[in-house]
Amino acid sequence: MKKLLLLSALLIFACSSDDDNNNDSSSFNLVGTWAGTITDSEDNSEGQVELVLNSDSTGTLTMTWEMDTETSSFSWSSTDTQINLNLDSEPDEPGILYYSVIDQDTMLVGGDEEGDDEFTTMYRQ
Repeated sequence: MKKLLLLSALLIFACSSDDDNNNDSSSFNLVGTWAGTITDSEDNSEGQVELVLNSDSTGTLTMTWEMDTETSSFSWSSTDTQINLNLDSEPDEPGILYYSVIDQDTMLVGGDEEGDDEFTTMYRQ
């Protein structure tokens, strides 16, 4: 359940596509380690998020809030606008992260296709 909450937190603190973005996401390589900062809207505390997307379609999501760190493993697939996550600990509850390319080392990630939620800027490490 903690793993699902971990994924939910990333989805809540993020947003998605930017129609004005001129970058071609079809040539964008998602594989790699991505990091960003998220803010809890309830108490304005900040946390760190690291998303590792491996070329074998596996990955990890690590979130750190103060001294508490949680890591989830998952398998993933993607389209030009979304990353589909299947958490190892919650196989019946897939997650979708929508993304928008800023440049080859920067993307916006979120859980809302319309971009109504807050967003997280993720940087390639």
